[in-house]
Amino acid sequence: MSSSHSTPSIPQQVVTLWVPDLLNPLRLKEAGIAWSQLKLPNLQTLCAKADVFSAKVFNEQAFFKQANYLFHQNSDLPLAAISAHYDVPNFDGNVDAKAFWLRVDPAQMVPDRDTLVLIPPEDLAITSAESQALMNSFNAHFAQDGVQLEYGAPQRWYLRMVQPIDLTTTSLMDAANQSVNLRYPKGNAAGYWHPLMNEVQMLFYTHPVNEARREQNRPEINSIWVWGEGQLHNVEGQSVLKLRPDAAIWSHNPYLNGLASACQAHAKPSLANYQAWSNATQVQNINNSDAEPIKHHLIYHDALSDSLANLTQAQWIDAVQQLDQDWLEGILNGLREQRLQSVLLVLGDGRQYHVQPKHLKRFWRLKKSLKQF
Repeated sequence: MSSSHSTPSIPQQVVTLWVPDLLNPLRLKEAGIAWSQLKLPNLQTLCAKADVFSAKVFNEQAFFKQANYLFHQNSDLPLAAISAHYDVPNFDGNVDAKAFWLRVDPAQMVPDRDTLVLIPPEDLAITSAESQALMNSFNAHFAQDGVQLEYGAPQRWYLRMVQPIDLTTTSLMDAANQSVNLRYPKGNAAGYWHPLMNEVQMLFYTHPVNEARREQNRPEINSIWVWGEGQLHNVEGQSVLKLRPDAAIWSHNPYLNGLASACQAHAKPSLANYQAWSNATQVQNINNSDAEPIKHHLIYHDALSDSLANLTQAQWIDAVQQLDQDWLEGILNGLREQRLQSVLLVLGDGRQYHVQPKHLKRFWRLKKSLKQF
């Protein structure tokens, strides 16, 4: 007798594995012979069998624009409005998504001859208490102007406005550790924001947080950086987002979590290897069999991506080998067993590798030599 409660079938999964800059051409060139002599059987097989396309290149705000692109969104989504979905408590997607948002992040300005250099908040080790104290002082000082910041995280503050303003900014990533002379906000509203940024420097200089930091020989938090402007609705009041309830983003990154939330997709934690991801996906779809199954997955390897810039050549080689074992072996087997419908590998070498199960039958394509990357 058959059971009336049969196990629901799990749909084939569509996966994008994204590790930006892992195979950066400069890194490959520096590694030279050490790279060409590596044995990476799964990477070499997948890339040999794949359809290969040139990766889309973004010169500014590259991480955010590529994330949007890989998640099938307009690449120019307003960053502050997206990350607010994740950061701002009790964010209401029906109401707050219609606001105009700005990121107003705490930062340091360091004098350098006839300019100031922006030091980003990630380099300042800002505590929650310090951040809250400085933001509260800002809000009290600018209360009469109606400029009231909202707390997202120690490194991220937000400003929402009912009406959009004419302001074009430079992203924090593009301004970090650079002279700010040519990077201040532009547009009709810049006449307000540039003087305000100068006023904030005077306000924060005498703040107890910075007095304590100076005594401890720690860098000051003496300024703000305004960026990420925009709203998620166009002039007709329509959302600019493509909703994706059948998709998930696997990451701890705040922007990616906000992107998932904004698109009504699933925000999932970053996992260590393919098997952990496969198990979690099956459990998710079985336990939520009444809902639309998750089929599309953007997997961002947080731990590896966030550490790349600080790895020695030997550590980088170990990391690539580990990725081949932890993720690419499982992906290759998933394709062979047709549990995966397709896979897109985006690894920072200027190409995208798209693989389907049928592509593995391309017997004439031998393993791709690492010298060809």
